[in-house]
Amino acid sequence: MLFGGNNPLYGKTLGYLSEDPQQSAVVFHLWNGSEPGAEPWPPGHVQPLLLAVRFGGGSFRGSLTFTPEGERRKPTVGDPCLPQ
Repeated sequence: MLFGGNNPLYGKTLGYLSEDPQQSAVVFHLWNGSEPGAEPWPPGHVQPLLLAVRFGGGSFRGSLTFTPEGERRKPTVGDPCLPQ
């Protein structure tokens, strides 16, 4: 499954499913934004960066694993992008 367009200049989410409905999907969360303070267009990366992978059942938080790049880009509690 592809969530988002096929243009590599935009972030998206890719999901892979097995033929076996008992198997969990594997979902890759990709991002291609600009660095803080940089011009928003064009994006700073030619291809989207892998920020996180989700696999397995259970809670969203329990099945999500951030890549090192995703850990570095995670918002913090004081981030103005998060609802206060």
